[in-house]
Amino acid sequence: MSNYKQLRFIISRNGDTAKTVLKTSYDIVSLPYLLTYVIGRFYEEYAFECIGFSSSELTDMLLSMYPKDFAVSTDNADLVIDDLETWERNCSSYDIIRTIGVFKPRKLNYFEQLFCELKKHFKQNGFHAVYAETNEESLIIFYRPQSNQRVFGIRRNCYSKNGNSIEIGLLINENTFLWFKTAAIVSYKNNNLKPIFNDVIQEINKITIDEKALPQDIFLNPYVACLEYLSKYGYSIKTIEWE
Repeated sequence: MSNYKQLRFIISRNGDTAKTVLKTSYDIVSLPYLLTYVIGRFYEEYAFECIGFSSSELTDMLLSMYPKDFAVSTDNADLVIDDLETWERNCSSYDIIRTIGVFKPRKLNYFEQLFCELKKHFKQNGFHAVYAETNEESLIIFYRPQSNQRVFGIRRNCYSKNGNSIEIGLLINENTFLWFKTAAIVSYKNNNLKPIFNDVIQEINKITIDEKALPQDIFLNPYVACLEYLSKYGYSIKTIEWE
């Protein structure tokens, strides 16, 4: 982040203020347009899933998408920005902001690229797909947007006991306990995107076409099951560029 005077601000929504003050090299003129871009990307990515985000989650998105431009500040905020008011004022300019490309986020790392391509594949094949992270894990949850469906997942743990591997499985609701059941593990030795992608899709196809579903595999509302699982295990839903 540049050393010239930094703007310190905090994001709010209808009086509900995020816990973290951010500092940025963006000025008061350009910052609202950046927020408009990030909010628009989120809406665009999750419009069909009807997934929202809080002011604190938007704060986390700025830190992860633009690590060189935003940082946590221990000082008081100079400015309070209401994110939805900002969106309402500038949403008509979103397509122009996106087309110009001035606010492109950092380049995705290798595994983000992989999960980005997987998410794109699922959406193109009729699934709703949500990408989320913890400090240790990356996860895609995907499901068909109808009632009484199974909910599938792909996850990678940075510190997995299985070494360099990606787990493929599905959510299970057993006596009201929601957990991830691993059905297959794809191991890899190098960061060659195409063969890993193909191996993951091959394993996914095996379980998505398996009709021998048990009662605990089926969710009346898969969307609710998805959000409950993410909340229970501390995942944050993320936008991920996949053009």
